[in-house]
Amino acid sequence: MQRATISMFAQLVQSMGCKLEFQHLVNKHQSDKASKGFSSWSQFIAMLFCQLTGAESLREISDGLFSSLGKLNHIGAKAACRSTLGYANQNRPYKLYEDFYYVLPDKFRHEIQGRLSERFTKPVYSLDSTTISLCLRLFEWAHHRRRKGGIKLHTLLNNDLCLPEVIVETPAKVSDIKGAKSILENIPKGSIVVMDRGYNDYSLFKRLSEKGVTFVTRLKDNAVHTPLRKGLIQEDPDKKWGLYKMSFTGTQARKHCEDMRFRVVQWYDEKTDRWFEFLTNSKELTAPEVADLYKDRWQIELFFKRIKQNLVIKSFVGTTENAVMTQIWTAAIAILLLELLRRRSKYNWTFCRLARYFKLNLMTCKSLEHRLNKPDIKEWESPPESSQGCLFSWRGG
Repeated sequence: MQRATISMFAQLVQSMGCKLEFQHLVNKHQSDKASKGFSSWSQFIAMLFCQLTGAESLREISDGLFSSLGKLNHIGAKAACRSTLGYANQNRPYKLYEDFYYVLPDKFRHEIQGRLSERFTKPVYSLDSTTISLCLRLFEWAHHRRRKGGIKLHTLLNNDLCLPEVIVETPAKVSDIKGAKSILENIPKGSIVVMDRGYNDYSLFKRLSEKGVTFVTRLKDNAVHTPLRKGLIQEDPDKKWGLYKMSFTGTQARKHCEDMRFRVVQWYDEKTDRWFEFLTNSKELTAPEVADLYKDRWQIELFFKRIKQNLVIKSFVGTTENAVMTQIWTAAIAILLLELLRRRSKYNWTFCRLARYFKLNLMTCKSLEHRLNKPDIKEWESPPESSQGCLFSWRGG
């Protein structure tokens, strides 16, 4: 087994190479003002440790860091007691970690892009939200229903990177459409946005079209529109689909989309034996491309599944909104780092297995590069020869 002089955790942090960028953001947000020895960098290391080890309380984080105190010196961090870490999470602005997350995809984009660049020349995004339930007695600011609390994370996923482009947090009672309108400014002109039927809103369609954004979504069954005028029917018996032009004629639709023309793609899925109707404002996308784009929307569901199953965002170590968002953004940074290592590796890791591997070996002094590329090779050292018998061997007589 190839050993290293520093822990795998320290090697992971050093592979980021972004401490100068982080310090620039610290100066911007003045988060180290009156810090009294516990810096924002040490707070970030503690919360990253929380995500990678699955620690679910401040005491677990503090105990884990103090037990590995010497191994933190290599990354310029200090351990802190739980009250110090809790105070930092409550009072230091979470915008620091949000901005730091946005630095990382640009830095490593050349290593993690490439899923869709060969198929689509325009950037492709998926828009969806996920709800995280909270205890209303502890999280009074996250009121959802009469006896329930919760927050909703409205996420714009970059399908090429499989990483979020932007995350907006709102109370769980805020609708998906309202949350989508709050992130419209983050959608670049000329891109493609894929949404499910929950985002069927005529004013949203108009704003996306005026912004020069192509959208693909499912058409609601009760939508009122003109008869589907024949555009093109596929004659290939192996793939059944139709492409049609139409306009909305409902009362609410005419207020926003009176002069707009759309296209509907009817696609037959042989696996489920179902017909699907997709709506788009594009005049260039072909019917197979529209179907493939909506199929790729599943990447955002997989992202929500990965982050909930492998990182700590369903239980929180702080009860304020600032502490919750600090934990969410450090989780986003952790998933980016794990995805970066997964793509760097020559071994075919699944994300779940890689996250579990780090959880078990985070503070061991193994070579990160060696273990990433060859995790299944057993390099056991032979036990030293000794003239004495085994301590627990049975002796007859």
